[in-house]
This record gives sequence, structure tokens and C-alpha cells, in this order.
Amino acid sequence: MVALQEAEKLSRDMGIDLLGKMPWGTHICLFYQTKEDLIEVLVPYFKAGLQNNEFCTWITCDPLNGQQAERAMKKAVPRFGQYLEKGQIEILAHGDWYLQEGKFAVVRVLKAWADKLNQALTNGYAGMRVAGDAAWLDERTWQDFSKYEHAVNETIGRHRMLAICTYWLDKCGASQIIDVVNNHQLGLVKQDGKWTLTKNAERKRAEEKFLEYQAQLKSLASELLLTEERERHRIATELYDRVGQSLAASKIKLEGLRQSVAGKKLREAVDEICSSLSKAIADASSLAFDLSSPVLYELGFETAVAEWLSEEVEKKHGIETELRDDEQIKPLDDDIRVLLFRDVRELLVNVVKHSQATKVRVSVNRVGSQICVTVEDDGVGFDPAEVASEAATRSEFGLFSIREQLVHLGGHLEIESAPACGCKVTIMAPLRRGKITNGG
Repeated sequence: MVALQEAEKLSRDMGIDLLGKMPWGTHICLFYQTKEDLIEVLVPYFKAGLQNNEFCTWITCDPLNGQQAERAMKKAVPRFGQYLEKGQIEILAHGDWYLQEGKFAVVRVLKAWADKLNQALTNGYAGMRVAGDAAWLDERTWQDFSKYEHAVNETIGRHRMLAICTYWLDKCGASQIIDVVNNHQLGLVKQDGKWTLTKNAERKRAEEKFLEYQAQLKSLASELLLTEERERHRIATELYDRVGQSLAASKIKLEGLRQSVAGKKLREAVDEICSSLSKAIADASSLAFDLSSPVLYELGFETAVAEWLSEEVEKKHGIETELRDDEQIKPLDDDIRVLLFRDVRELLVNVVKHSQATKVRVSVNRVGSQICVTVEDDGVGFDPAEVASEAATRSEFGLFSIREQLVHLGGHLEIESAPACGCKVTIMAPLRRGKITNGG
């Protein structure tokens, strides 16, 4: 069950109730009889893609041409003209995409899809969602197109791409239908007025491996996080207890000797050494706190966040801070508590470095069986899609790596921001299951 929930969080909303959410790399065939069948499935499919920051390409062919497809989208999608104008969706005729000088070339079309996906990711889109109609096929081109579909099915799972290939039943014989089903992970067909979904054996095996992989990945990520935190906590404790206390003891002894020191210059030198020791003690304490907050272990998550806000944000940088806690009991497993604190701390560091904010507020609430943490500032804000694209280009992680870390532990993250509108980041994570105590 855990792995299933994990897979759902990593998947995309297909916009179609029967399909629900599917992972990147899903390749579906759709058998239709009328253009109304196409509109019924593909319009909500593309609507979901536009709303989820995906680049969309619709390759059309009679009985549903490009103009009809565009009218259907305008009717169903508010502000569709804006999506079209900024180039987030394109509606192309089959001849302009699949054919060149009247010929279909498998390698050329596959490369064209790869180039289009790379461009979409470069432009900051989450991935690409496509649909292509095969009603134009004849006996001469069927075999080459079948090879093309097989190649797509073999490779699409490695890419941030969703595809629905549509086939007009009036033009498909029994052997062709078998070819199509074998070349796709899933099939959609209308029976007695209702859409039904079929899976081929390869798809079922792939799903089982995917779920198994997700469960292993979650376990490894959680263990790695705890191992790293245990080591950080050990180093911080050693730094504070041994180095810090040794320096403090040396300072006390030196201050005691200062009373018996004769000569102004010698006393000034001792004072200077004491001052240096004080700074070293403060630096050691600060470094130990940066490595691992002792408050997190002794007094809990909320208190650790409050201290970080006060000491590291307000006092050091002059940013007004506020902590809102609903004061409900929120028991947390060790990995969740550690990850939440590290993520909130990273978000606050981003506020200090980049936001130009004058105020930041952290809210901690219990929502059912989850903890909800929001970090909100009144700074300059940003375009999340643009920042994600720039980070990917520079192979950086930061804010957007937090989302993936949370997913591994059964949580998720949402970002609300725009230029000149500040930023609000919401983190949801599961509470500890079982009997609730005052700890956590």
C-alpha cells in the first residue's frame, strides 16, 4: 500500500476519470469511432496538461481536423487563447508532422519528438503531453508506423512524456488491432457507451517492478537521511562538548590569571586572547547548531523552528519573524522530524539570501493524520517554472530537491509565488502512526 501511494504522488493527472493518474512514460492507444469520442477523451487530457505546466502537442487528422480540435479546446479551457499564444500547446496536421515529401520516416519522427521534448524542458515545462491520430495510415505505411510505435513504447518510459495514439476503428482490421495493443502499455475503447481500459502483460510487469522500486527507494532514502543526521548530530555533540567546553575552560583559567598579571601591555594581550577565545566558543557553538540542532532532539520540532527564526533570521538579519502553532499534538517519526527541520531551515536560508523580505511567517498545523508546515514571506517572489528551468540547466537542486525528498517519505510540497508577490511554500508530511503520546 505504501508503494502504491508513492507511485500515485509521482504520477501525472491524465484529466480522464478512468485513467486517473499515470507516471511519466505512459503510452496509451485509443480506439474511437466518431470525432466526438476523440473530443471526449483528448480535450480533458490536454486541459490537465496545460494546467499542470506541461507542453502539449496534438497531431490531428480527419475525422477531427485542427480547426475543430482548437474550437473544442477553446470551449472547454478558460483562457485557452493565452496558452496558444505563449506556445504551450500546438495543434498540427498529420501531414506536417508525420510526413515529409509524402513519406513517413521512423528515425526522423522519433528524433523530432526527442528535440521537442528537450526544448520543452529547457523552456521550464514539467514535461510533454502528446496525442497523435493514425487515421491517415494505409497498407503501405502501416508496417513502418507499427515499428515506430514499438520504438516509442520501448523508449518512452525513460522520458518525461505522456502519449495517446488514436486509431479509427473503421480503418483497423483484427490483425492491426492486435499490433496496436501490443505496441502500447494501455488501451482505451468504448463498449456499450462506456470507456474501458485494458493493460497488456508487459505493462503489468512494468508496474510491479515500478512499485517495488519505489518501495526500495523510499526505504533507502529514509535510511540515508537518518544515517547522515546521526553523523551530523555526533559531530555537533563532539564539537560542542569537547571543543567548546575546552575553549570555555581555557578562557576561565586565563581570566583568572589576568588578575595577577603585571604590566598594562601584558594585560591587554591577555584580554585580546580572551576575546579571541570568546569568538571561537561562539563560532563552535554556532557551527554545532548548524550541523544539528540540539533543541530538535531535546524539545521538539516546533521549538527548534522557533529558535532558528529568532536567532538566525531575526537577530542576525533583521527580518521580522512570526511562528504560528495550533498547539495540537503532532508526533513525528525521526526521519520526518529531521527532514522537516532541514527543509524549513533551507527555506528560511533562501528567504534571507534571495527574497529581500521584511517579514517571514512559519505556521505549523495538524491536518488529520498529517503535519502541515507553511513558510511565507513578503519578498520579491519568483516564477517557479522559470527557477526550476534555470536550476535544471545549472544542475542545482535547493528548493526543488525538497519536493523529491518529501515524496520518498510520503509527503509533498507546493509552491505559490510570482514576481513581486512574495512566496508561500506548503509542506505536508505524515504523522507517526499508532498511539499518540506527548513526545515527538
